[in-house]
Amino acid sequence: MRKIVFSALLAVALSAGAQTAADPVVMTVNGKPVTRAEFEYFYNKNCNIEGAVEQKSVAEYADMFVNYKLKVAAAEEARMDTAVSFRQEFETYRDMQLMPYLVDSAYIDSVAVSLYDRTKERLQGKDLLRPAHILVLLRQKATEADKERAKQRIDSIYGLLKGGLDFAEAAKKFSQDPGTARTGGLLPWVGPGALLKEFEDVAYTLQPGQMSEPFLSPVGYHIVLMKERKQLEPYDTLRPQILASLHRQGIEEASAEAHIKKLIDASGGRLTREAVIDSVLNARSAANPDLQFLVKEYYEGLLMYAVSKQHVWDVAEKNEAALEAYYKKNKKKYRWTEPRFKGFVFHYKNPKEKKAIKKFLAKQTGDNWRAEVKKRFNKDSVQVLVNGPYLCKRGENPYVDQYIFKTGQGRVLPSFPYSDVAGKKLSQPKSYRDVKSLVVADYQEELEKAWVADLRAKYPFEIDHEVLKTVNNH
Repeated sequence: MRKIVFSALLAVALSAGAQTAADPVVMTVNGKPVTRAEFEYFYNKNCNIEGAVEQKSVAEYADMFVNYKLKVAAAEEARMDTAVSFRQEFETYRDMQLMPYLVDSAYIDSVAVSLYDRTKERLQGKDLLRPAHILVLLRQKATEADKERAKQRIDSIYGLLKGGLDFAEAAKKFSQDPGTARTGGLLPWVGPGALLKEFEDVAYTLQPGQMSEPFLSPVGYHIVLMKERKQLEPYDTLRPQILASLHRQGIEEASAEAHIKKLIDASGGRLTREAVIDSVLNARSAANPDLQFLVKEYYEGLLMYAVSKQHVWDVAEKNEAALEAYYKKNKKKYRWTEPRFKGFVFHYKNPKEKKAIKKFLAKQTGDNWRAEVKKRFNKDSVQVLVNGPYLCKRGENPYVDQYIFKTGQGRVLPSFPYSDVAGKKLSQPKSYRDVKSLVVADYQEELEKAWVADLRAKYPFEIDHEVLKTVNNH
């Protein structure tokens, strides 16, 4: 039997691989072929559908796709695919996609039946109960005086109920059980052993619609109203509810793992978990190639993100000298057509502090200004509210409009009736920091172009233009 299972899995893997024989190679990047089916998957998903962010011709996309594959090659050469964090994220996603194919419905049914049987055994023929209750709490070390006050309170509530007060309204108003008070005291369906013995003993004496007299338990005084009671329904009736509950608890994942273990055990240990997953992926991809491409897309996407972050994004974000040099070289690109205000908006209680606040904020250039404001002005109580720093033009902030551009009117805050701004009005950027997001984006683009040029020189690639012509046309 073990040989049969192992051979079957191996055959599936081999047959799935053979499926690509009739699928021509549209390009080869660093020795790795890209089939027409794979290229079509990516192209149609990203560029050839209604609403796509950017429409590209097949030839245009092919050139971009080469760059994409070159970045993946660089990441693999750097062994980024072996990093623990990468493996964990990729395998979690891959397994999630494959889980529906590994779920064993027989296993799930067996768990559901077992759960039902245990519940039935625990009930021992007794009813399930749906009670509501009102609780007056007693502390663990309550004094006799405390007990007497609690008894008087519960008796008073009981009197109101006997006088016609609605139980749910009384529970909402008087019950000291916060978990049930807001629902009118209603508890979930319960059976033997689920409640305090004192509570259970009283509850099982009540029929639907009957209310108990006040009684004492280890947590306080209760009044119980029995809402419903019933015998446990047959399994077939409850099966949908049980399965829904198991689903919420992750039964599918447990089933998939049990199925994987079963296959590993059947192989006599020759199969690993990864081998089983790969075999399932190959088998399912034979009927649904998009599944394999979906998993591959995520794998390569993670790698491209990691390698791009290392070679482009982090470099552009963190290299202050390079950003300043790039800005100075391309200053004309970042000229403003209208002035900006650079600084803070502040609201304050004491008008005598205005000058000191403005002077203080004008000197704040780092990221520690919040702590400094608290230390200088808000040590004992909040006297000043500070927002910013801003870099904004006319129409982007009402307080800046009021105090700098002399238009508009900022809202007066009730607790901080005075407002002002601290900073400078700039006709043009003074450094790259004044237009940093734009500079970073442009510098990233420059780094990207240089990096891609290096990759194209380093790794071999070839596009079969005749096959490319048949994309979405065969």
